[in-house]
Amino acid sequence: MPTTQPPAPQPRRARFSLRHLLRCTCLVSLSLLSAPLAAQAQSPAHRIISAADTSIGYSGYVHMEFVPSTAAPTTKLARFDRVLDIPGKGYRRDNPGTRIRFRTNAIHVTARLRFSEFHTSTSARNSQGLYLIDGATQPGWTFRTQQTLAKRDPETVEVHIKVGELGSPPVFHDYEIILPYGDSVDFEGIEVSPASAQMQPPPAPPALRYIAYGDSVTHGFTASAIDKTYPYLVAQKMNWQLINLGLGGRASNVSDAHVLKTLKADVITVLMGVNDWQGGGPVERYRSNMMGFFDALRAVQPTVPIYFVTSLWVPPSWAPKGQITGLEAYRQAARELVTTRKDPHLHLIEGPALIDHDPALFDKVAVHPNDQGFAQMGERLAKLMQQPGR
Repeated sequence: MPTTQPPAPQPRRARFSLRHLLRCTCLVSLSLLSAPLAAQAQSPAHRIISAADTSIGYSGYVHMEFVPSTAAPTTKLARFDRVLDIPGKGYRRDNPGTRIRFRTNAIHVTARLRFSEFHTSTSARNSQGLYLIDGATQPGWTFRTQQTLAKRDPETVEVHIKVGELGSPPVFHDYEIILPYGDSVDFEGIEVSPASAQMQPPPAPPALRYIAYGDSVTHGFTASAIDKTYPYLVAQKMNWQLINLGLGGRASNVSDAHVLKTLKADVITVLMGVNDWQGGGPVERYRSNMMGFFDALRAVQPTVPIYFVTSLWVPPSWAPKGQITGLEAYRQAARELVTTRKDPHLHLIEGPALIDHDPALFDKVAVHPNDQGFAQMGERLAKLMQQPGR
C-alpha cells in the first residue's frame, strides 16, 4: 500500500521569532510604563530640614543655641533663652513671639516643636502658638500641646501646613511659626513634601527691634494667645521686630538693665511697678531701683527712645493685702523720675489711659487685661510711640 507522506514541517523558527518578538515588545512596553512608577516608589516622599539648616531664619529671641536632641543625639534642636528668670517658674525659657522663618515651594510642610520641661510654673502656662503663610494667618492656623493641664510632661507637637495638591505647579511661600508666650519650646526642624521641594532664604525680619520689658502684663498673661498680647499688637502695628522681656511676677530691680543693655534695641517700653505695689515694696525703693535701672541702660544706649509706662488702672475689687500705699504713689514716683532725669529720649506714658476703666476689660486676676483690654492697650500705645528717627 502506498504510504502517505506526513505534511511538511512548518517553519517553526519563523513562528517562534514572531511570538518571541511580540512577547519581548510587550515586556519592554511594560517595563517602560512601570519604570516611572518604580522610581517614584523608591524615591522618598519627603525630606527633613534640620533646625540648624541655613535656610531657616530666627528672630525675636534674646539668645539661641543648637543643642543635641535627647531622642536623637545627632539631631540639633534650636533652643531659646531669655536669660532673665523668676525662681521656680522657668520663664527664661518661655518664648513670647519668637519666630521661625522659612521659604519653600513644598506642597506640605510639617514643623516639629518640642514643648520642653523647662517651664516649671504650674500656675501660669499658655502653650498656644500660631503660624503665618505669606504674612497672613487665619483663626485655625494655631497649635498647642495635647496635654492642657497646668503641669504636663514634655511633648512633641507636629504642625501640619498644606498649601496645594500633588501635581499643582510649585509655588514658593513664606512661612513663620510664632511661639507661645507662656511655655518653653525647642524647634526640631521641618519636613517638606515632596522630597524635591526647594528651599530659599526667607525674607529678613523687620529692621527695627522693639524690646518690651516689664512684668506679667508684658509677658502676656492673661491673653488667650500670643497674638492677643500688647507687645505683639504694637510690633505688628508698627512693623517692628519684637523681643519680649516680660516676666510674670517681676518687681523693680537694677540688674535687669544689664541684660537689656547688651541687646541692640531701636525702641524700648518699660512697664514696671504693679508688683512693687502689691508686694508691699516701699515707694522710695521703687524710685531708687528704677533710677538705677535707667542709669545702667543709658550708660550703653544713651539715645534709644524709651517709653516708661506707669501702672495700668486696676479695678477697685483688686486690693492686695500686702500693699502699704495706693498704686497712684508709684505712678507719681515714675512721673517725678522722668522729670528729674531731663532725658529727651525718655518719654512718660500714662498707663491708666491705655485701657478704659471697666472691669469687663480685665481678667479675674484684675491686674491683668483680657483680650479686649489688651486690644485697647496695643492700639493706644502704638499711637503714642513714634518711629525711631522721626
